[in-house]
Amino acid sequence: MLKVAGKPHSPGEGFVNGGLLARLPAVAIFYVLLILPFLPDDGKGRVENILFWPLMAILAVTLFLRDRARADSGFFRSLPISSLLAYVAFSALSVTWAYSPDLAFSRLLVQALALVVILLPNAIRGRTKSAMPGVYLCLVGAIAVSCFFVLTTPPSPIGHPGYFTHKQELGLLAAIGIITSGYELLQGGWRRVVAVVTMGLAFWLVIESESKSALAFAVFSLGCSWAILLVCKMTRLTPAIIVGTVVIASIFVSNPIERLGYRMYGDASLTGRTGIWAYIDYQISHRPWFGWGFHSYYFVPNSPHANAPGYVREMPSSHSGYMELKLETGRIGYWLFLISIYASLHLLERVRRIDPVRAWFYLSFQLFAVLINLTDSGWFILSALWMLYALVVAEAVRIALSSQVPAEANNQLAGRPRPRAPRLSRGTS
Repeated sequence: MLKVAGKPHSPGEGFVNGGLLARLPAVAIFYVLLILPFLPDDGKGRVENILFWPLMAILAVTLFLRDRARADSGFFRSLPISSLLAYVAFSALSVTWAYSPDLAFSRLLVQALALVVILLPNAIRGRTKSAMPGVYLCLVGAIAVSCFFVLTTPPSPIGHPGYFTHKQELGLLAAIGIITSGYELLQGGWRRVVAVVTMGLAFWLVIESESKSALAFAVFSLGCSWAILLVCKMTRLTPAIIVGTVVIASIFVSNPIERLGYRMYGDASLTGRTGIWAYIDYQISHRPWFGWGFHSYYFVPNSPHANAPGYVREMPSSHSGYMELKLETGRIGYWLFLISIYASLHLLERVRRIDPVRAWFYLSFQLFAVLINLTDSGWFILSALWMLYALVVAEAVRIALSSQVPAEANNQLAGRPRPRAPRLSRGTS
């Protein structure tokens, strides 16, 4: 066994450094899921966010520095993480030309601090503890609270929002619950029992929310990810190549999303989304390369969106995560983020060779995030979807890098003579 350079850790120190640091992502997601929705929002920013995220980031950095002897610089150099950080850096640059620089900076700062809390715990070499069990308990709690609200409060005309402000948020929570419960079902003991109950409740909640796309994408992602990994096992392909092939093929199909919407729901406009996309595409054309600035288009004073026609003016987002990337950071930011997506999908082939079940879960969740952003905006917002996506990518990178350690150890030991076993003299017991 290789020993990591540095002072040995005492049991208490190991908990403070490794255990507490590993639990920070679950704490952050608990805050987003079960505290933030109940805090009043006057549209000027929540004071709690101003306090919570800096304190969490400071704690994460402090614990990381205390354990810096085991820090893995390869984590930050990996293509999924480095391209994600490059997007954040470009977003910071976009603040200088943002329509509302002050709001853009404050919104970017919150996202950057949240990423610090998610990424740093996974940059520790040799750490085996995953944040997912704690995150799953948060999801179970959120689903239980949602069930109480669905049973005790009336629904909206378009579907039940639970304790959220919009039905789509409840639909996303339920879909995430379905996917994560699918992974927990493959575990043993009480985890499997909890997963069965949670999955049943999640299916009920997504039906009550009337979030058709969330349900369809969740079920499709679970099945499709299994098929993709099976193809990867039989060939030398990776999930990125398979997904990229499908994306390239869709370019040659006229209006693929609208056609799919018509076949699935009999609505080619996807409940009016095509009208929103047409106007947002027009706005993107004004600043095609650099965009309007990170989160500096919606909910800013005197925004050009106030001149949008009809119902489009009332929309809080583009209802497409990819159009939102182009709108805010232009083609440059859009391609930087796409590099991160495809690099993370490519890395999952290495995870499959180590832990096929975990690779299936990671791919299912990433596929769901990629698909749901076709019809809703889910990148870089304080939501369980975005934070879980970032956590899944970070854990996948950590696991993939850990597979290189045995190979490096073998290379180091290759030229050394094997130590002789001690001889036992006669009479020795």
